[in-house]
Amino acid sequence: MDLSDEEIEHMETEVEVGDEEEPACPYLQFPLGSRARGRCARLRTIEIGEHVGIDWELLSTVGEVERAREIIGLDTPWSRLFELAMEDSYPELTVEFLSTFTYAPHPVDYVEDPAFPVHEVIFRLAGQEFEMSVREFAVHTGGYDDGQADAYQFLEGHFQGSLWEILAKGHHH
Repeated sequence: MDLSDEEIEHMETEVEVGDEEEPACPYLQFPLGSRARGRCARLRTIEIGEHVGIDWELLSTVGEVERAREIIGLDTPWSRLFELAMEDSYPELTVEFLSTFTYAPHPVDYVEDPAFPVHEVIFRLAGQEFEMSVREFAVHTGGYDDGQADAYQFLEGHFQGSLWEILAKGHHH
């Protein structure tokens, strides 16, 4: 699903919500007037396109597999992302996730108190609320393994990737 900056900004505007038809899927039923309900109502009107990935057979035909592997690698965040892009997806879960996703980055001088962690990523999936750090999210979604997450300095707060800007553009709690 490709969203323009204008569509993302429109999704972020506060509007009165509650007159739209209640979705049949229980995962998409949010409280009247909530930001998630407004996002959900707008997301349900957007057509979700076909999966896009790498056509390795075509690259083989034109003799470019080796060059592509040099760029992407065999077991990298990019290779896993392209593999995940071709997996089956469930529109209701996608809409629920996008309707509830919030990214609130820590300030540069943030020091974690293990007794009272403040999570940067918050979302709901299949009716269950999740809160976690960017590092935990990156590892749980399969984009990075523990070693890679450490190498990319997730713990020091240096990761400010565009994925977060796209998913939660401007939404800080």
